[in-house]
Amino acid sequence: MGSYFEWDANRFGLRIAAMDDEHKTLIGLMNKLHALHDAGAAGPALLAGLEDLARYTEKHFADEEAYMAKVGYAGAGAHKLVHERLLDRLGELHASCRATHKLSEELFVFLKTWLSGHICGMDAKYAAHALARRAG
Repeated sequence: MGSYFEWDANRFGLRIAAMDDEHKTLIGLMNKLHALHDAGAAGPALLAGLEDLARYTEKHFADEEAYMAKVGYAGAGAHKLVHERLLDRLGELHASCRATHKLSEELFVFLKTWLSGHICGMDAKYAAHALARRAG
């Protein structure tokens, strides 16, 4: 069986190396968490995997927001609000995992759907803006 979430440069690549590398890392952390879940991990191991994902997500969002500011992307404010909503949702999931020592399959569907859609939708817009500025 393959990974839960596979990087596809044609589908997800923004052609901005730093952001593509961070998206690959996020996918790797999601895959690690999903593997723990599939292996029946609970309690501290599962919580540590979720904490790693949450910490890296915060770092990535900060990096992405700094990049959008650097390239003068007009949609940065709306993009940041979407990031804040996701961090709130991750916080809820983290609290639930602390209480139950489990993660639901729904979480993994949410994460994969969210990241795929976010990269292909919102992230593609700031990437197009940055690439157009670079070319101009």
